[in-house]
Amino acid sequence: MKMYADILIIGGGVSGSAMGAALVNSGHRVICIDQGTGGPLDTARGDHISPVNVEAIAEWGVLEHFFAAGATKRIGHQFRSSDGETLLSAEYTEMGIPYPYFLVINHEMITPTFMSFAKTDPGFVLLQPYSVKDLEVTDGNVTNVLATNREGDEVQISAHMIIACDGASSTVREKLRVPCFEHPYNHPMVAFFTDRPAALAPDNYFFRYAGDNGQLVIQQRMDGTIKVTMPVADEGIPWWKKSTNEDRQKIVGGIAPELSDSELELAGFYPVRMIHAIDYAIGNVVLIGDAAHAIHPARGQGLNMGIASLKALIPLIPAPDEISKPEAVKLALAEFHRIQKPLNDRIIARNHSAAMEMEMGADENRAFVLKKSNAAIKQMAGDLKIRELHLNEATGYHFGVPAKA
Repeated sequence: MKMYADILIIGGGVSGSAMGAALVNSGHRVICIDQGTGGPLDTARGDHISPVNVEAIAEWGVLEHFFAAGATKRIGHQFRSSDGETLLSAEYTEMGIPYPYFLVINHEMITPTFMSFAKTDPGFVLLQPYSVKDLEVTDGNVTNVLATNREGDEVQISAHMIIACDGASSTVREKLRVPCFEHPYNHPMVAFFTDRPAALAPDNYFFRYAGDNGQLVIQQRMDGTIKVTMPVADEGIPWWKKSTNEDRQKIVGGIAPELSDSELELAGFYPVRMIHAIDYAIGNVVLIGDAAHAIHPARGQGLNMGIASLKALIPLIPAPDEISKPEAVKLALAEFHRIQKPLNDRIIARNHSAAMEMEMGADENRAFVLKKSNAAIKQMAGDLKIRELHLNEATGYHFGVPAKA
């Protein structure tokens, strides 16, 4: 079977489905292929959409669909020491941004919400489950994509522009032999779900705890529970897999006393590494999301970087009556790379710095490292300029909040 499109989206995860939603009513013929089977997704991954992306989602007309799906709001954050001292406290209303909150929605509901909206466009087609089998490259452009499903059915898709959103192990990136900078980290992450203790307030804040015993972060979930995430230290993954709830309470409660009596459900483990493509644009193909940049979750930005990149890409996409011109597509994607790559370079560099601090905060010298980190956070809270930079980066406005017209 042969199919034709203006835009082919490869990968229907968060970035791919967001791309489909953003293109609604653009007039382009869009095909999205996704290898997912519609089964349960990993519920412990990112589930807080940053204010800068809430602004984008509102512009695309999808925001109310997220609230209809049960999304809630996170309005602030606190950094605390393990002995209960509040080092920094902030609410996003102080920033003067149009949407002063994070959108909180369980990870497994993000893609369906975007995808449901994308399907409202009669020019959008979803092929699922299909995965890329081969690419045909002519004069530096991908002219045909061969995709197949699990039954062996094949489809050949010809598209003027190809948007690869197929994750950190991107088949498209591999087949096009795009070089990457990679850095593996030593400490994987472990996540838990638990009921919110009454003592943990406010209930719509993010919390970071650190002390002599280590560090962890606490995030609200849309159902009133919380997710606790921390780096795995000397105890290792096998210990956690065999641990009793009493074992978990001892370690987690030693960092965040409010969790000392919690029933901690083991949610998952995540080996972490950085992968950053040297080139985002290759002919008529562009890498988006984890296909372009998979990062450490130290600052909670992986999910949000993919969505944020679309704000730069979408205005550059040629109009429906221009997208058939190969040179127009190539120039648009090259311009996206020119704009977005330097921005992401800085974001990823700062994220790597935070990741290395988290790595050291899980090593044997963690008490010294985290004491120094807590002192720096307390100092930041009292310096208006550094505090402003911190809030901008925390909410996705890495390069400042745009001035109001």
